[in-house]
Amino acid sequence: MPTQAQKADVMSTFEAGADAFHKDDHKGALKAWTKASENGDVESLFNIGLMYANGKGVKRDWLAARDWFMKAVEHGHTEAEYSLGVLYNVGFGVDQDSAEAAYWYTRAADKGNAEAQCNLAGLYEAGEGVSRDYLKAVELYSKAAEHGYIVAVFNLGVMCENGTGLEQDLERAAVFYELAANTGLAAAQYNLGVMYAEGSGVEANIETARGWLEKSAAQGNELAAQNLEKMSANDQATGT
Repeated sequence: MPTQAQKADVMSTFEAGADAFHKDDHKGALKAWTKASENGDVESLFNIGLMYANGKGVKRDWLAARDWFMKAVEHGHTEAEYSLGVLYNVGFGVDQDSAEAAYWYTRAADKGNAEAQCNLAGLYEAGEGVSRDYLKAVELYSKAAEHGYIVAVFNLGVMCENGTGLEQDLERAAVFYELAANTGLAAAQYNLGVMYAEGSGVEANIETARGWLEKSAAQGNELAAQNLEKMSANDQATGT
């Protein structure tokens, strides 16, 4: 059992690493966190994994990132569980395995990690790595949304609009989209713009539609840009 003095020393080393990292001294951060990890600091294990995943202070190495995340997971680190889910979900440094991703997402989701809840919901919605279950997807998106995770709010809007897992309700979908759009989510801004253009779930309003589409296009959404071009062409054709 480490003494209070030893715990304080480990914390001091961890904080020195954090300070170095924030000053873009990534090698200094790695050195400090490696020392702290050798003395049992779990957060340092996770941070080193992130450094390998992002190529900060070291050459990007997905296998090394996985190994460091695994070390953190042995101590119950929730974000490391989520991060392993991401690696298996996309196949970085490991064979892509949706079932393995679902396993790690579930571990983190059960501990309240909103990103894991949202990603796991996506797997249930698509039926990847788990049996397709729209109701389970809605449950998980809702939990993530309650934590303020905006992507989950947007996805609930999509499910409302399509009537998957939820009764189709365009007005409710528009409410979800607007909540997400107001935070700057480009996909939500685009969907909301389309709804205003079509009068779907909201009263048609071309100027409001144009405003949302412009915000989405400014973030690189090509569909929004294409819609704006069509609207401009239509304005020219009708002389408005």
